[in-house]
Amino acid sequence: MSNLCKKCDARCCRYFCFEIDKPETYEEFENIRWYLLHEHISVHIDGEGDWCIMIENPCLNFIRSGKGGRCADYDNRPLICRKYAAGSCDFAKGGYDFEELFNTAAELEAYACRMLGDYFFEQARTKARKKAEEMGRPKLEKKKLPKRKSAPKGKAAPKDKPAKKTGKAKLDQQKKRNRS
Repeated sequence: MSNLCKKCDARCCRYFCFEIDKPETYEEFENIRWYLLHEHISVHIDGEGDWCIMIENPCLNFIRSGKGGRCADYDNRPLICRKYAAGSCDFAKGGYDFEELFNTAAELEAYACRMLGDYFFEQARTKARKKAEEMGRPKLEKKKLPKRKSAPKGKAAPKDKPAKKTGKAKLDQQKKRNRS
């Protein structure tokens, strides 16, 4: 372990970061906005113009001690940790070189409005939301009624038999016949 690492609070062990595609459309910005709606996530544009997502989530081998953070399994640490150069780390550089840093969805949305233009941003948002809502709705299927069997040529189609009438309904029907 280098002397520089011994002075550090092991910032490199408490997050991971990787490059993502630069957003160019409303929908691509919207995907990144979704990332930012999760806890412990930030997105930045680094000094070289690359877009990166940072996930604040400490390594399972990271332990805090009186001397700062340390690796509980230093001799068996992953290759990415072994390749990490102490002279180019966050601690040695004194922080990050960001062109832009987005900690919230609102910050990214404001940036997207500037980059796409307010008018085009609003147009794209309206269109994308409408399309998404239509995709999310279940399509109603029309129920097909069973076809009625047709009678053979020259014969009348069978009529449904009326239900047998009982009790009061039967008496009412007899009274109607008697009046006629």
